[in-house]
Amino acid sequence: MKKTKVFSLITTILLAILTLTACSNKKSTTTQSSTPSAKTILAKTQTTKFSSLHATWLQTDKNNQTLQKAEASYQKKPLIIYADFTTNSNHYKMWINSKNNYVQMQGTSSKRWFKTKLGKASSYAQLTDDLAQSALMTFSSNSAKLFKVKKATNGYTLTYSGKNKTLWSEIIKNSMITSVIGIDTNKVKPGKVNVKIETDKNYSLTGLTIDAAYKENNSEKHLKIVIDKINQVSKMQIPSSVTKSAVDLGSLSN
Repeated sequence: MKKTKVFSLITTILLAILTLTACSNKKSTTTQSSTPSAKTILAKTQTTKFSSLHATWLQTDKNNQTLQKAEASYQKKPLIIYADFTTNSNHYKMWINSKNNYVQMQGTSSKRWFKTKLGKASSYAQLTDDLAQSALMTFSSNSAKLFKVKKATNGYTLTYSGKNKTLWSEIIKNSMITSVIGIDTNKVKPGKVNVKIETDKNYSLTGLTIDAAYKENNSEKHLKIVIDKINQVSKMQIPSSVTKSAVDLGSLSN
């Protein structure tokens, strides 16, 4: 009788363990299957609606020393752009609205702001939401296969780190990404690429970081671009000290 009870107890325990294991495996499978693919996320991320953003471009050497830097903040309505450029040859600041462009050149005898009217041919797309859209479009459906997807607290994180030449080429040849710093794509050799794409739960973009290494004249350099503060930039307005003091240079060519 005792043996029967012991056998029954052991059987009950084994069944309980098997049931828990099955539930655990089912839960694990459900969790894994609920993680969307990089292709699915990227397709929806590319449709993100932008009302504002902040972008930083950096050209650094192998020791992470900054060679060139540019920074821009963008507001869609009303259109306001602020940019600060530090390149090999100059340093200047810029304010743009829907009608005018205000520029201040640093390192000159005068720190005056100069005003010009924007013509139809004026281009500042690389300082707007077109930059983010173009950067996202860089990642094709084939490139999407390279990314690892991880569920984050408030959405998803896609990452890639490697030396895929196709992806590197897609990034470097995207003029929206490279034009601000200025890279001669015909004179550089590919290196390692690191990409991090962050989204919310609805797959809207919340952050993008690209670091593309390359060699130029046997010197290793990096092109880095960070897009952040998406739809979180504080309301922008061109300072009255700029608009009132600017020297009017007339209209840009149409």
